[in-house]
Amino acid sequence: MAKKQNDEPLDDDIESIGAPPEDDPVAQRQLLIDAWTARDELYKQLFGDLAYTSPKNYGTPSPIVKAKGKDLSTAHGGSGDPGNPEADEQHLAVLAYPPDPLRHYWTYVTAGLCSPWLQQQPGEVSGFGCELAIKSPTDALWPARILRSLAFYIFNHAGTISSGVRIALNAPINEPGQSALRNVLVWYLDEAPDAIYQLPSGAFGLFCVMGITDEELKFAESVDEYGTWCVHEALRSTGNGQVTNPDRASLITDANAELLNNYRIFANNFGADLATRQQQAQDDD
Repeated sequence: MAKKQNDEPLDDDIESIGAPPEDDPVAQRQLLIDAWTARDELYKQLFGDLAYTSPKNYGTPSPIVKAKGKDLSTAHGGSGDPGNPEADEQHLAVLAYPPDPLRHYWTYVTAGLCSPWLQQQPGEVSGFGCELAIKSPTDALWPARILRSLAFYIFNHAGTISSGVRIALNAPINEPGQSALRNVLVWYLDEAPDAIYQLPSGAFGLFCVMGITDEELKFAESVDEYGTWCVHEALRSTGNGQVTNPDRASLITDANAELLNNYRIFANNFGADLATRQQQAQDDD
């Protein structure tokens, strides 16, 4: 084998001595495009036609074109162009879906959390493994702001968010408004009955983000593992469903005391029964 004077191998010989092959940006980009297209098709099935997007130039990424003897270059493709991988704002869009005859509310959904920005090949999970939605009685700015804040939380701290999570916002959900909803919970989205969906790049979960008050958060924390379920079901029982209305009052009132206590009892009994069955299964083994 030819050697340089300092006995280091020539650059052309690197692969022959077992150095890892270079990443394939073209294949990586195609995986991103395929996942992006599949997610758009899924959203069309679940939510219908878009009203608008943020940013406005949301679109499927352009493919990378490799010119012989030149560096790889990427045609800019709207929000699909990852650009600087450290710039989180380039990795997320919020899609707005208007009410329809079956839905009396606006639905805002993230697009980007499950994108395989750094994946070289399909895996069990695509990207950060989730996308998030908020339902609002009216078209408003605050849902996109909350979704972007949660995306920042995922990008920088959590890694992912799944059903059952509760997060304190430490501010009104419609800031600078004065909503009593200063926290959020995450639960399974009604419009996504399968909960987990498969993309060419891997699986992701589609979850609903709902605003709750400090009192509701405290109640949820008092019900062991199933507090999020209790608050979610109480909101459904009182006619709120999964729609977050910043103007609604807290559920923690004397009028709802029996309802909330019934959910607490059910959750505690369910947890105790589950623990008993799990222990029996271990004993049988």
